Amino acid sequence: MKLLLLIFVIINSIILSKCGYSQSNEKLIVTGEFDKTIDKYTVTFSNIGDITQLCNVTLETQLTCYPPATSINGRFLVYDKEEGTNVIDITNVVLSPYISSMDPKVLPTSSVQITIRGFYFNANSNPDKNLDYTHLLITIGGSNMDVNSTASDTVQFYPPNFFQTPLTISITNVNSGKKSNSIKFKYELPNIQSLSIETINKTQQYLNVVGSNFGSQQSMKLVFVEVHDFSNDSLTITKLTEILTINDTNLLIKINGDSSSGNVYVNANSQLSNSMPLYLTPIISNVDFPNYNGDVINVTGSYLSDIYLSPSTKLNCSIILIENSNSDYSSSGSSTATTTTTTNNNLIYFKRCQFPPRNSNDSISFTIFSRSIENNVNHDSNEFKSHYQKPIIDVVVPNGFYVNNKLNFTFIGTNWASYTNTTVTIADKPCKVMEITSSTIICYYEAGSDILQNPISYVITVDGQRNNIAPDSDTSTISFYSLCPGQSFTNGTSSTSSNTTLSQGCSNSGSCNPVTGLCQCLPTKTGKICDQEKYSSSNSNLLSSSSSLLFFLVFIITLLY
Repeated sequence: MKLLLLIFVIINSIILSKCGYSQSNEKLIVTGEFDKTIDKYTVTFSNIGDITQLCNVTLETQLTCYPPATSINGRFLVYDKEEGTNVIDITNVVLSPYISSMDPKVLPTSSVQITIRGFYFNANSNPDKNLDYTHLLITIGGSNMDVNSTASDTVQFYPPNFFQTPLTISITNVNSGKKSNSIKFKYELPNIQSLSIETINKTQQYLNVVGSNFGSQQSMKLVFVEVHDFSNDSLTITKLTEILTINDTNLLIKINGDSSSGNVYVNANSQLSNSMPLYLTPIISNVDFPNYNGDVINVTGSYLSDIYLSPSTKLNCSIILIENSNSDYSSSGSSTATTTTTTNNNLIYFKRCQFPPRNSNDSISFTIFSRSIENNVNHDSNEFKSHYQKPIIDVVVPNGFYVNNKLNFTFIGTNWASYTNTTVTIADKPCKVMEITSSTIICYYEAGSDILQNPISYVITVDGQRNNIAPDSDTSTISFYSLCPGQSFTNGTSSTSSNTTLSQGCSNSGSCNPVTGLCQCLPTKTGKICDQEKYSSSNSNLLSSSSSLLFFLVFIITLLY
């Protein structure tokens, strides 16, 4: 009899050693050896007691049970009523929390209470130890929240009011380390109610968007504004990403210089809002100077659209946006282009346009404006007045004059206006324009009696546009000439006639430098007026004596060696 009892215990131990369990959602799956019908067994679990009616034999080696949500961790027994013994005895089954649903499933970004429903949220409570809660860790997106759950089938909490990624929620039983399944959720779509433009620091404009579900400061990297083309709403013209302030109902974002009018959408956590039209009036801040023969110029500004040469000539333009290298940027298409304006985001934005050649009757000045058209309404920018490149002087003939001189000056260069609205002044005195072409100006000048300091500056003004030639300019300058000693005019003491000739001066033994008024003597002459011999007879005798002494020394050295 004892032997039979021992054999029974051994066989039962082998059977029990083969048992185990796993969990799938709210199902508890126990492995072992079972008959095909559950009627043979009594199944009990932890605090619930008899759960036989909640179980069924799915395979000869598998028993599937659905413990109630209020179940706690504990002992799992399967009793064979016919054999009168336990065929399954698992001392402690540890349950994982299971999420079946959440409410609401679509979340606003404002503070709202979330209710999670499911199973085994309080599986670690223990009446024997007066423990009535379970420490849970709720993971929503990338944030974790601690909750002490006293309910077994519901958990309530307030999520952070900023966007979470990924869009999933799960629960971890901190005491056991068991983790639930994950369920997905969505955020409500952002909604635009109104748009307005605010100017901050006098120059920078911001778009003020009022609505809902924009998120908060913590999630500002997930929020930006898209501006779509009016005529093709699927085309994104620009994106606004520099947020100044943001909360659930308000968004203040910087308007880039390359922005333009269009349909505005708020993209919050990859979800697009409804659209609302935005009308931006273009602003021109700078225009390069073109040359007369047609040129490529840069038009700099904000919210630029089509570019027009007043009154109605539309220019062919392309958009350029480059990084600012902290150095002045000039247009490669214009030889005297001005420096463009930089925006606060360290970018240079402009439109590069083909400028037409200048007609002979056109003014040297012109007006540029930008026009955007929305709903058949023109939105014109400021009118920016500019002009062609300044005149460039290459050569001046002659390059000097004497006191009381009367003469013609010829200026040779480029970008002259081929009409008479041109003035020339030399040493602050007018030089009357006699003839002008696109490359030459001839003017008549009468010098005064004052002694002037060199070099002499001159100014040419074309249609009100000045070309100042500074004394230290690389361009040809004009000098005031002075008479050298002994020099005179054949018809008196001044050059008052074009027939007047000038004597050589300098005792006819040198040339006069009219800029300095000094004589440059011949090699054999010296003195202020070149009237002295450079080598006198005494100097010749001294040179002869020196040569004889040198010859004698050479002779002595030759004899010694």
